[in-house]
Amino acid sequence: MSLTCDYLNFGAPFDDWDVDLIIRSAPLIVPASVTLAGNRGIATDFRVHKLFLIKASPVFERLLGESSSPGPSNPSGDEASDLGIRRDNHDDLPVLCLSEDRDTLHRLLSAIYPTDVVYPQTLEAMMKTYAAARKYAMSSALALMRTYCNRVARIVTTENAFRAYLFAFNEGLKEEALEAAQLTLSQPQTFTAYGPDLCNASGPALKALWKHRQFAFVTIGFAVQECVAEVGDLRGWKTSLPRDKPCCAEVGSRPHEQFLLFTRKLTSNFASMNFPSFVEAMSALGGFKCSSCKAPIRLDLLRLFNCLEGHVNGKFKKMHGDLLSLFDNSEEAHTDLRPSDDQQRDFGAPFDRKDSDLIIRSYDKVDFHVHKAVLAIASVVFEDMFTAPGPSPPEQGEGTPVIDNLTEDSKTLHRLLTMLYPVDPSIPETFEDALSLLSACQKYQMDATAARVRTLLKERTPPLITAQNSFRAYGIASRYHLGEEALLAARLTLERMMNFYECGEDLAFISGADLFRLWQYRTECTKVARDCINQMKRYTTAAPSISRSCTGSTNLCKNDAEELQSVPRWWHTHFLQRAADRPSPRSVANRAAFERSLTAHKSASGCPSCPQPDDTRVDNSICVAVEARLSAAIERVDLDGTPSA
Repeated sequence: MSLTCDYLNFGAPFDDWDVDLIIRSAPLIVPASVTLAGNRGIATDFRVHKLFLIKASPVFERLLGESSSPGPSNPSGDEASDLGIRRDNHDDLPVLCLSEDRDTLHRLLSAIYPTDVVYPQTLEAMMKTYAAARKYAMSSALALMRTYCNRVARIVTTENAFRAYLFAFNEGLKEEALEAAQLTLSQPQTFTAYGPDLCNASGPALKALWKHRQFAFVTIGFAVQECVAEVGDLRGWKTSLPRDKPCCAEVGSRPHEQFLLFTRKLTSNFASMNFPSFVEAMSALGGFKCSSCKAPIRLDLLRLFNCLEGHVNGKFKKMHGDLLSLFDNSEEAHTDLRPSDDQQRDFGAPFDRKDSDLIIRSYDKVDFHVHKAVLAIASVVFEDMFTAPGPSPPEQGEGTPVIDNLTEDSKTLHRLLTMLYPVDPSIPETFEDALSLLSACQKYQMDATAARVRTLLKERTPPLITAQNSFRAYGIASRYHLGEEALLAARLTLERMMNFYECGEDLAFISGADLFRLWQYRTECTKVARDCINQMKRYTTAAPSISRSCTGSTNLCKNDAEELQSVPRWWHTHFLQRAADRPSPRSVANRAAFERSLTAHKSASGCPSCPQPDDTRVDNSICVAVEARLSAAIERVDLDGTPSA
């Protein structure tokens, strides 16, 4: 039976009359205004010879063989299904319907046919072709494409390295991911640099890139040490000139100092690892001269740079395996923890009553004996399930129906049920468990239960979501679509710096899109905080340095927010500096930091107007007023990055 789609023949050279196989691309969905009947999409047929595919790909050799029985390379016995391939027939020919698009298949087939090779011209096309060649184990085609894209017409550059890395990581192309990650070393690892491209990143991809950067700079540091030890005092790297005198054999200390300065910068900024930058750094203070006769001294800079580059590349080559292992995204895949059938068990009291009329089975195969009426009252989803027409859940044992397709584990279901039944509630002990419970409430539309859970969590001391775990909590809450908890965690992240090092291991829990949204939220909060602080001053020009003496009047007897209009200028600068990195009201108005700035200000300026640092009443009133003003402003900013009215 033919599959439902419209298809077109590709044409020459894939239209020979003696072909014995059709390769069909994935349907291209086109707008309704131009599509063919039924808006079914258009697939492209490539009429090919099995021989070429069998010789180029062991995968196609197995698929086109007489049998596809299970074996070492095909444990499931259904390799076509595992690869997303469907079988069809057309014009008395077998058809393999692949998941790749028309252009990707064209490039792949041109690489194994005796015809002109069609090479990828864009980053996306390159990664799709690589992924297809890897999927079908077409090693010769993959090598051909890599040679062209890496040496003939280089597609991955420093400018698009981050996007290339994401493509490669998502497709499981570890070699390409490592190559692109190496190129990202020449750019700062900041949210500003990555920008909207973050939205295409997964949490594991960002974590792997962050770890690679730390590992790479350590590797560069070791390479630099080896190079510095080899070149010594640079005496052996001097270029002899005809007019050199015996005293010119010594190169002096300055060239060596310049070389050390350049190599030290490489361990934090790899962008300067190129010959022009090296020449510029070594010539920054003009040419080198003999300390005795003042004759010019020339170093063989090209040979010296090649030595440095050789050590760095050699070190990376030695560490290739370790670096490559960072991009094994299969380790990040969720493991199926569902036990085998013989591990099924009852939870026990209080969910084991004989008068129950329903069994709900957790993901880890723990049975809870419950009552339909209780679930129907608490949940719109369960109420609809019990009242909607259709087949009833299958029965077990003495005829009790079972719902066994739940995705929650037994711990989450137990906590959820204790919130519904007249028993002591099981309150989550970690924020991960709390967010999982709230996610279940949201999934089953248990609004009243969710409100009760949130009330219990707010009463808990200490709170489960804190500044220390705020990045991870934000990522998990966002994944569960828990807007209230995501916003709470986002506000707590304002108490911390936001960079890749600060996020660290928590990057694995935050998708790139959610991370980009958090960065935009912080940017807006920083702007709101800055505007709020500026409104506390009568002037709008840039604030002077904190070391300058105060100007303007200071009224310390009135401490409400309006009187902050007369604060000295150094206060304004202090609060702006605090808001730049951590725009949390609590961090900006931190009293200890305020007192340190006050002490520095009075020491530098001898200002008689400002209070003493130990004047508790005055210090507290100033910080409390600033925090209150900032809190009111920040609370109006939502996670979309827009302040509410």
